[in-house]
Amino acid sequence: MKDINHMNYFVTGIPTAMIGGGWLFQSDIFFAGLLLTIITGAFHIVVGIGLLIESRFTNRAVVIYFACVALFFTLWGLTDWYTLLRVLPPVLALYMSIYLYTRAKLENSHN
Repeated sequence: MKDINHMNYFVTGIPTAMIGGGWLFQSDIFFAGLLLTIITGAFHIVVGIGLLIESRFTNRAVVIYFACVALFFTLWGLTDWYTLLRVLPPVLALYMSIYLYTRAKLENSHN
């Protein structure tokens, strides 16, 4: 879990830094950072699937995450709520990042 947490720092941090730097310096790197957030979302979904299978679908935190992911894709396909669709992905990324961090710390404290 510690390795997944470190990968999460990288996959989440690089696009965030690129978006922040691009916004601050009015650079095209902003758009590259936005595109890299797709990789962040894919990473979180793949890790979430692994955690869901590992827990045999009983981990409430991961089930809540997937319910929100399903809500996001449903709203994306069926509605024009662009404000919610811009807010939900960063909230989901933060939720999964916090979950991975706390789970890695709990496993580290048991060792």
